[in-house]
Amino acid sequence: MPRLSLKPDSSFFRKIVVGAMGARAVCDDMATLGHEFVELERGSTDSKLWRDVKRKRVRIPDLVCLRCGQRIESRAKTKNELAMSHSEQAERTWDFGMVPQDWIAFPICEPVAERERRTGRLSESTSYWHERNWVEWAVKGCINYFSVEAFRSRLHARSRTKGVTEGTENVISWDATFSSRNGPVLSVSKSTGKIKIALEDGSRPYTWTIPEQCDILVSTGDYVRERQIIAASVTPFARNELVCPGALPDEHIVSLLSSRERTQRFTGIKLARLLGRDEHETVVQELANDEEEDVYVRLEAVSYLVACCGAPAEFCFRSYLQSGDPQTQLEGVIALGDARTQEAVDLLARILSAPNSPYFLKSAAAWSLGQIGSEQANDELVSAFANVGDGLRYEALESLVGAGAAASESLLQGLQNTDENVVAGCAEALRQLDCVPQAVVERLLGSIRRDAPNRWVVWLVSHLPREHVNTAIAELQHDSPELHYAVTLIWSFLDSWISKHWEVNPAAHLPADEW
Repeated sequence: MPRLSLKPDSSFFRKIVVGAMGARAVCDDMATLGHEFVELERGSTDSKLWRDVKRKRVRIPDLVCLRCGQRIESRAKTKNELAMSHSEQAERTWDFGMVPQDWIAFPICEPVAERERRTGRLSESTSYWHERNWVEWAVKGCINYFSVEAFRSRLHARSRTKGVTEGTENVISWDATFSSRNGPVLSVSKSTGKIKIALEDGSRPYTWTIPEQCDILVSTGDYVRERQIIAASVTPFARNELVCPGALPDEHIVSLLSSRERTQRFTGIKLARLLGRDEHETVVQELANDEEEDVYVRLEAVSYLVACCGAPAEFCFRSYLQSGDPQTQLEGVIALGDARTQEAVDLLARILSAPNSPYFLKSAAAWSLGQIGSEQANDELVSAFANVGDGLRYEALESLVGAGAAASESLLQGLQNTDENVVAGCAEALRQLDCVPQAVVERLLGSIRRDAPNRWVVWLVSHLPREHVNTAIAELQHDSPELHYAVTLIWSFLDSWISKHWEVNPAAHLPADEW
């Protein structure tokens, strides 16, 4: 493939973020209708990327409801359009891996605030370029839902080729008119193709002219929402058609497991695992043993056998972890993490600490331990701060921050470690938590009141929200003036303009390649 047809890292990451934000918004939206959607395709609600090995993809709908078994493919967009990537290659068609009764959602995800910073420098013979990008994303307005069958029944209206930075596929689209505002429908004329909608603020109504190839989907008196499709060549679901029935159909998992469609079999195994249904052990074992079965399905099968049936994890996953295919190894580690058993945690910890494990496997093990989030899993991640490679330390840091407040106890214990790298990592992980529990704040404040407090704890307390520590720090002015000076000095730096752009002398030297 020509180099120009590859997506740059920043462009690809942005698309991953849009997809994850859209999938999360669909989960939240469907929860209001009684559904409990979770990831069906691993990573559909996350932005984790591996640098050296691309993850396998099975082209499966992103989400599945644990209550009724409905599957949804989320096709998040940044503008109003009914469009999907498509290729004539068998496994790259827009509907590959989907069945007629699957749903497709179109959340519109847009940046509401964006800030960039770029800096470059040349020093002697070393050049340095650094780019940072902060984006606040929002999914606004109505999310429109369709059945796969609805799209299959109507030929797409147009096709275009993606740009060179987007890949080699085409984009196919169907005609649709989206409302740009909230308000009641004042009138509909199918003969002239006009829809008049009032505005909530009482200003002049707006009239849409609908293309003749589109069917009008609203009636006079209806209330429409921003980004709701009011006319299209393909018909979306009405809101009341999306309500969760609240229970899986009889023999639903059995039917999925016996399906000739591999994504259906995958769905059946995953539902059985997430619901703890161990009665499907025999059928799933057969799928796990079938060497002609898709590797993604077999990995889900062994994850189920370990999680629900007590099968030994090391035996079940050995062939995948020792595979000559790096993608299979990577997926094996992630599927092992899905099992979430004590043995799975032990195996992941061994991979994380094994000196001969390739970096991408250690990275996957760290990520999987963070997803498990148990006390032992968090302890293993804290231990990874003692690793000699900074790359793995960063992976452990991200995983612990992702685990949130549940990692607090492991991080507090790590602050007492004799290894400076472990202490520094724990302090930074606690600093980055979205919300440090008040009980943790009190323990940290108690720690700095002792004689010869840990300097990393002092540094950490200086970075906690001021409203939680102001009083205690003010008291130090009399009890421990040196400590008070140290904290307030850090505060002065954090409040200054230079802290917003601070970094270690960037062009001084090339960093060691520890990734």
